[in-house]
Amino acid sequence: MIKSPWEGKLARNMYAGSILEIFIVTAVTTVLTIRFFLGATGYPQVSGGGFHIAHVLIGGLAMLISILILLTFLGSYSKSLAAVLGGFGFGAFIDELGKFITSDNNYFFQPTIGLIYIAFVLLFVLIKKISSRSYLTEKERQVNLLEISKEAVLKGDEAYGIQMARSILKRSAAQKACLKGSNETTGCLDEIPDLPSLLSPEPKVYAAAKTRAESLYSWMIGRRWFIQFLIAFFLLNSLISLIEVIYLTIGIQNAVFWAIFALASLGVYRAIVSGTSTMKKIVYILILMILALILPFTILGLTLPSLPLADWLRLGFTALAGSFSVAGILTIRKDRLKAYHLFENSMLIYIFFVHVFDFFDIQLYELFDLFVDLVTLMGLRYMINQEERKESVIGNQTNKE
Repeated sequence: MIKSPWEGKLARNMYAGSILEIFIVTAVTTVLTIRFFLGATGYPQVSGGGFHIAHVLIGGLAMLISILILLTFLGSYSKSLAAVLGGFGFGAFIDELGKFITSDNNYFFQPTIGLIYIAFVLLFVLIKKISSRSYLTEKERQVNLLEISKEAVLKGDEAYGIQMARSILKRSAAQKACLKGSNETTGCLDEIPDLPSLLSPEPKVYAAAKTRAESLYSWMIGRRWFIQFLIAFFLLNSLISLIEVIYLTIGIQNAVFWAIFALASLGVYRAIVSGTSTMKKIVYILILMILALILPFTILGLTLPSLPLADWLRLGFTALAGSFSVAGILTIRKDRLKAYHLFENSMLIYIFFVHVFDFFDIQLYELFDLFVDLVTLMGLRYMINQEERKESVIGNQTNKE
């Protein structure tokens, strides 16, 4: 068996995903804040005496501090702090990309925002690839177990850390390796004290925040307004994206018409899948066909535009993302987890395909749109994890019975 040259040298952190997400969100926020501040203040410069201090230097200093923190301190707090400082530094650095790829040091070089966007998307893909827990080896899981135990000692909250460590053992093949492996591994597990009956009465900030977030989510999913909010949010997001893309490609008249058509299509689809009589279904379909085929080209005088391939792809990906959102809306009352996955697919299509084309027209606004979609995607990931945990608990209880 061929071994990786990094085996025995590098081990991935199973919680790296959340830390790296802090990094990328901070970086995107930094770029938006810098661009907004400079635009609002007339692009001031910190200079004098022949010197000019570019904010790329501030970014470099922040990244240096983040590296020193990682090399000097232990624990999850130092990693989170380094992620924030490193994200700020990277955002300040990449914001000045235009100066380093043009001969005249042009900060306003038009393709810069698009290149920044592509860099963030590639970084996001890399982060998800690196932080995927499904690819962790047994040795990496054992190393993570030891890291969690050390974190518990550092925080003085051994009960919380031990509970997490044991959950890792139960859910991975590392349990067998620890129980049947070397004496050193077995010995380290024997050193872990028994789990107390109650957790610390004064949990640490992270543990308290996590507990409150889980309680808040459990409370919200039991409220009717939360599902209605999700439906309204993703429906409006799809409609706004559709109107925006149609407006940028084939004009405002088409944008308004096709937005109305999309709403009508959703209503017809719901009527078809419901218990409506066959005659009513036929009438609804005929109305939709008239709306799509006759009204725009006769009464409204609209014509099919002659668009380049890029614009047709843009429209197609927007429609595809919207269809996933609609599918999630129609599914959410029956199966939340499935609906969340459909919404997640919609967000991924917007991030990786739709926004790429939009950047050529609306540059900085689209970077803000990317930030909103990334935050939405992280929220969906959190809700998916919560639902999967609940299903896992229910499955374990069923197996015990």
